[in-house]
This record gives sequence, C-alpha cells and structure tokens, in this order.
Amino acid sequence: MTAQRLGVLGGSFNPVHLGHLHIAEHSREIFGLSQVLFVVASAPPHKSPQDLIPFAHRYAMVSLATSGNAHLFPSMVELEPPPSAYSVDTLAKLTLRFGATGKDLYFIAGADSLLDLAGWHRPETLLRSYNFIFVVRPGAKAPDIKSTLPPAAASRVVDCRGIDSARVGCQIAAELAAPECRIFLVDVAAPDVAASQIRKLASSGQRIDHLVPARVQEYILKLHLYGE
Repeated sequence: MTAQRLGVLGGSFNPVHLGHLHIAEHSREIFGLSQVLFVVASAPPHKSPQDLIPFAHRYAMVSLATSGNAHLFPSMVELEPPPSAYSVDTLAKLTLRFGATGKDLYFIAGADSLLDLAGWHRPETLLRSYNFIFVVRPGAKAPDIKSTLPPAAASRVVDCRGIDSARVGCQIAAELAAPECRIFLVDVAAPDVAASQIRKLASSGQRIDHLVPARVQEYILKLHLYGE
C-alpha cells in the first residue's frame, strides 16, 4: 500500500514551543501531509550538550505539546535500533517503517539550517532522496540558494514565498507530480520564538506562557528544568 505524505520535523526541542507547532501545522495544511512526526534528537551533532536537558524530558514535552492534535506525533525513532544520529539514516528508517518511498517524506527545517549544509552527513544523498520544506524565519532573509546547495539540488528548488495560498497549492501540486524530489522554500508567518530565549526567561523566573503550550510550561516550572 502506498504511504501517505509524511512530514518529519526534527530537532532537540529544548524546549518545544509554539513556533514548532505553527510550522508543523501550516506545513501539513499547505502540502497535504497526513501527519507530522516530531523526531526528538538524542544527541544533536551540531548542538552543544551544555544546555541540553535529558532526552526523556524533551520527549515528554513534545508529547504534551502534540497531545490533542490528531495529526502531530512525537517520535523517538532516532533511538530505535540501530540508533541514528544523522537525518539521512533516520529518514531511511522511517521509509521502511511506513512502507514509503523517499517522495512520501517531507523533511521540515528552518531555512537558516541551509547555512550548516556543509556540516550535514551525506547532504547530497539526503537532498536527492527526500522532499524538503525549508521555512524562512519571520523577518529573516533566506540564504542564497545557489551558494549553499549543490548545483544538482539547486535546480530542484521551488520558491513559494510571496505566493498567495490559492496559487501556492496549485504550484506545489504541479511540482510534486515530477519524478524527482523537490526542495521547497516557504514562509508560513510563524511566531518568532527561539528555544534559547525560553530557557533564559525560565531560568530567571520570567513568564513563558506566550511562547510554549500551557502543559509544557507547567512541566518546565514544576520540574525546574531550566533553573528557577
């Protein structure tokens, strides 16, 4: 049976916040995804472990944040044997689990992560094998695609910024009919929230209720995850 379109939003989620939820839900609507998995990273290769709280707490917060939404799910697939610290290996595991092809999977990431492309593990294989949705941060300018992507990948970029919702759906549908995977650049007007900002506010006892779901805030405060 052919798998439905599956969104994959990976991250340390330290903590998960309203920006993550906004990006996941709007990407799901725009691209017609059946669900979006929040893949919690066990030990992100590009993150300093200094401020990273244990995996169990980060997974618990994602579970709380996605509960009640029938289309968003937490995932610990990275930890399932064999452990996969790299996205290319994690996505390969998901294709097997869901009986999917690479075209069925949509990796969702911030457009600023394009700047770290050179440090990715097997980036050309990753970009060639799966669809990508790069989300531009509010008020930020997306990196120059030609200078950050390999030439073969740059030719598959579809820039959907500035296109009204009625037209963007038609353009995406047309692009997805092509045999190759696509790299989409979108702006979903997500709230400008950073996990580092939340950790700083929480550590000094300031309000974070406008940045994270209520149940996540309760969990953070109850366990004093970030200090205060």
